[in-house]
Amino acid sequence: MTNTASLLALTLALAACTPAATTTATAPAVDKAAIESALRAGETQWNADWAARDAAKIAAHYASDADLHVPGMGLMHGADAIKTALQGALSDQHFTLSFATDKVGVSDGGDLAYTEGHYTQSSTNARTHHVDTETGSYVTVYQKQADGSWLAVQDINAAGPTAPATHP
Repeated sequence: MTNTASLLALTLALAACTPAATTTATAPAVDKAAIESALRAGETQWNADWAARDAAKIAAHYASDADLHVPGMGLMHGADAIKTALQGALSDQHFTLSFATDKVGVSDGGDLAYTEGHYTQSSTNARTHHVDTETGSYVTVYQKQADGSWLAVQDINAAGPTAPATHP
């Protein structure tokens, strides 16, 4: 499936999960600005955890049943598999990852949200032993947890030249 088709499928799936508007006055209003702020703050902390090279803290941003899709690697399913893969990546002393959020979307029900943005990753090339740098884009789908926190349930990365997207 192409990246465009994958993103379209993800967008449709997220839209399908958004509950229809309710006509009852008892439904609490969703504070989308507060959710966006919480997600941006969470991604700022996630970047700090990457900079600290702490696999446990990095993996703690994922739900226990999350999926991580990284170019050139198999699907990682579950926080334990993700943590194991992260420990492998972090064993490379030259591995770094930083990312920036370009857009945040929040479902009308306030229980699902996504971020999309761009990243830069550096690592040692196993063949040449030189440090290679890759740029790309990502989409991360978050689900609100029972305690009110937000954890990633789908994290999809696509390598390739990127520039911060401009959204209306």
